[in-house]
Amino acid sequence: MAHSSAMWKKPATERRAKVNISRASKLFFPLNMARPRAWIVVALTLCIVGLADAISGYAIWFGPLYLMIIGFAAWSLGWREAVGVGLSCLGITLVVNGFSIYPYGTAHAYWNLAIRILAVLVIIGILDSARKLCENEWLLARTDPLTGVLNRQAFFELAESIDHSETWYVLVYADLDGLKRLNDREGHARGDACLQAYTAHVQQLIRKDDIFARVGGDEFFIYLAVRDEEAGKAVALRLHKGMNEAASEFSASLRCSTGALILAPGSRSLSREVKIADELMYQAKNAGASLRVASVHERRGSLYVSPDWKLSAAFGEEAGPTTCASIEMREQSVGAAIEPIEAYRPSTGIAAA
Repeated sequence: MAHSSAMWKKPATERRAKVNISRASKLFFPLNMARPRAWIVVALTLCIVGLADAISGYAIWFGPLYLMIIGFAAWSLGWREAVGVGLSCLGITLVVNGFSIYPYGTAHAYWNLAIRILAVLVIIGILDSARKLCENEWLLARTDPLTGVLNRQAFFELAESIDHSETWYVLVYADLDGLKRLNDREGHARGDACLQAYTAHVQQLIRKDDIFARVGGDEFFIYLAVRDEEAGKAVALRLHKGMNEAASEFSASLRCSTGALILAPGSRSLSREVKIADELMYQAKNAGASLRVASVHERRGSLYVSPDWKLSAAFGEEAGPTTCASIEMREQSVGAAIEPIEAYRPSTGIAAA
């Protein structure tokens, strides 16, 4: 889909925080370790075991320890690297002990050595294959099969692992209105194509390390870091406009209702905050595919929602957040109803209370 560059230009007020999640593709696969760190572990343990082997002589057999190092290399680095580590282990053993560990003659020593090398190669192959199969299944369990984005389980795993103590975040709960009618009228194949096109377009609106997940048939989460509260408002508006552009270009009957929750730095309870964003989204849905935004602050162990501002923009135009002096600044506890905020309504192109 073609779009003008001006349409997707970020407002000057939108300032994004730099984050270093870099986990959306790897998630939390068991024993997953960055390659530089894995190499450090292999080198250190190889030095320690080699030194202990040299000190003890051939009276103690260190073969199982060498095999553990080779196995770790096969799991963390790959089979080629594991073969290289295995040859290093063999070299250390021969330098330290020579052929004294094979007391039955040279011919027997060569055969013994060949069998051990073959066994190590088989173990390396098995571990490398097992790693790839397990990682594939692990990722499939955390990926939406239709769109390829993260699913609900992966969203919570990633979002809950982030250090939220110093950074503002925006939690966007988006609902694709009209998808069921599209499925009923034009078939599920058309609806599936819509979801794929929609998610592909949303991925172009966010950074690669922002968390984007499909959590229901037509419901999506976006979780991203921003510089401050004002930047969060600008991001919420831009994403709402962009998602509606994507939906309406695929089908004129599709719109996107958006609830955006701006989260101040501090502790998080994602299940609690998702419920608030869900309430905002349903308010936006009842108002006609609009945008509802609120801020959350935690004070003395209590959570407060502050719907103290509103957004107004015409469909297809650039606009940032506008403070409205006519709205009284107020705070509400989570248990209270969240009052509607004036928001951008794409179906009519006007601001709606």
